[in-house]
Amino acid sequence: MGFLASLILMFWVGWVNSYLYRKFLRKRNKDWIVFLAIISISGFWIFDSLIYFEIFDMTWLNFLPWVNIPMVDGGKYFMWNSFIVLGLDFGITHQAGMEIIAFFLLISYLFWYYFGSKLGKIFHGYRTYQQGHYMIIRPVKKYIKDREKRNLKEHKE
Repeated sequence: MGFLASLILMFWVGWVNSYLYRKFLRKRNKDWIVFLAIISISGFWIFDSLIYFEIFDMTWLNFLPWVNIPMVDGGKYFMWNSFIVLGLDFGITHQAGMEIIAFFLLISYLFWYYFGSKLGKIFHGYRTYQQGHYMIIRPVKKYIKDREKRNLKEHKE
């Protein structure tokens, strides 16, 4: 997936997991958010490590006419040039000392997931009864109907 693409995807996965947690999973078990975080982050770590250490060979993408992944250090080249599949080749080649930067980029997946999760909670609400900030773009008619239903229930009781 490449470092840059994985950072973007980790943010998005954190956002989606916070929505799924608030909408569906919090009512059943509060520990689901931790389970989803561990599964998604470790999955990205394992997959990207396998690509970086060339256990999973990415030279199969050379069938695309705009992709030219070298046979030597192909996994490292693919990880540093994330958007090569989209036709954006930055030409970053592996040099000495880049393993340290790669390690810190892999560790930063945690922070990107956390950042996406927190922004998702702000947008969707922290609790099941909170609506979050997406209420700003939600249609007003739904609120009026919901309020009328609540008022009818209260009058019946």
